[in-house]
Amino acid sequence: MGSDLPKYVVRPGEPSRQPPFACIGMQLYGFYVEGDRETIQDKLIDPVLNTPRGDSHEQYRTFTDFVLITYSFTEKCVSTLMPDKDFGYVPEYCWTVWVPLLVVKKELGVHVAQRLVMSPAFIEVDNEWSLVAGREVYGFPKNLGPQTIPLKGEDPALFSNSTLAINKLGADAEAHTEELMRIERTRKLSTGGEIWNDIEDAIKAVSGFLHKGEHLPVPGFHLLADLLKLAKHREVPAAFLKQFRDALFGDRACYQAVIEAGCEITSFNGGGLLDGEYVMTAADYESIPVASSLGLKAGPIPCEFPFWANIDFVVEDVKEIWKAGRHG
Repeated sequence: MGSDLPKYVVRPGEPSRQPPFACIGMQLYGFYVEGDRETIQDKLIDPVLNTPRGDSHEQYRTFTDFVLITYSFTEKCVSTLMPDKDFGYVPEYCWTVWVPLLVVKKELGVHVAQRLVMSPAFIEVDNEWSLVAGREVYGFPKNLGPQTIPLKGEDPALFSNSTLAINKLGADAEAHTEELMRIERTRKLSTGGEIWNDIEDAIKAVSGFLHKGEHLPVPGFHLLADLLKLAKHREVPAAFLKQFRDALFGDRACYQAVIEAGCEITSFNGGGLLDGEYVMTAADYESIPVASSLGLKAGPIPCEFPFWANIDFVVEDVKEIWKAGRHG
């Protein structure tokens, strides 16, 4: 598909490569923790995904109190297009807080679910190339900071991440590298964790956990088709706000759009439940209020459904759901 957009200027030392991007050899660890869906909706979803679009006929809505915390190490992050494919690759440590959402439409007075998405509320990576690719190209809300993530074959007992933060904002407040979150194993079980042989086993297990005790909106035809697509094509859609501050008017955005991107799993190389019990502790700095934005109780908080997976995936099928000045 052609475009009348201007050609991107590749400057010497340019860290921004062209999408789509492939992530190869990802060792992923996931933990569900219980927050508060109303708090998440009020502080993270409405102001970021719903309010900017104004009176939209579709809304992003939380449907569970649980959020997914992931820690991952990826051996190779690389562009899939030439000439950038031959530019090289970068390994990546990554921490993400994912919020499961339903896109709902009001039909005859009833909110009908249209499709499933995962919204990244917080992301942190350990290198500049991943930061630029994720934040500038796609719009993922990435920060930068060091992380502790067990590699493949290592004991998954401790996970942590840190970034620049300010405890209490003020004219004389200085930012320091502070720990944002820590997940620790408190007890190792002797029974061994459940093993998933393929992606279908993994989807079934996660879906069963999310549906446990929850009351979902009335499913529409599009949602049912989406579930089939998820199972058949191994695609997990993500929704986020891409925006850039205007250089002249600093309180305005020169570009603002709600983006949905498909993350297609191209290879599932094993997974299952972790053997142990885990707790999570989250900080709440005024500059990056993780705990209060998620409605978390005072920690440590028990982690539920701890799991691992080794996968390869490609970020593609990108859609501009809404763009300021064109659709709004």
